[in-house]
Amino acid sequence: MNRLAISGALIQVDPVRYSPAGVPIAEAVILHRSSQSIATQTRQVECELTVQASGSLAAQLAQLTTGTQVKLEGALNRRSVKSRQLILILNRIEKE
Repeated sequence: MNRLAISGALIQVDPVRYSPAGVPIAEAVILHRSSQSIATQTRQVECELTVQASGSLAAQLAQLTTGTQVKLEGALNRRSVKSRQLILILNRIEKE
């Protein structure tokens, strides 16, 4: 199974672009900070993750502004065929 849910603040929101097939695509970067219980100890975790939305979700993502708190769900994938960088492909966007 490949499913990820993450919450945090948007720190970058790019304008909508279009694929060669004319599909709208938007990207953003989310900053996640939280306390997690790992191996019976509490740890502070922080990460930045690039997210991508297509179709109607692209317009929804592109309308959000930096600093907006969101909950995002989707699947992890490579940014491109030759890249090892991970990107979260969104299937749900919820403002907090």
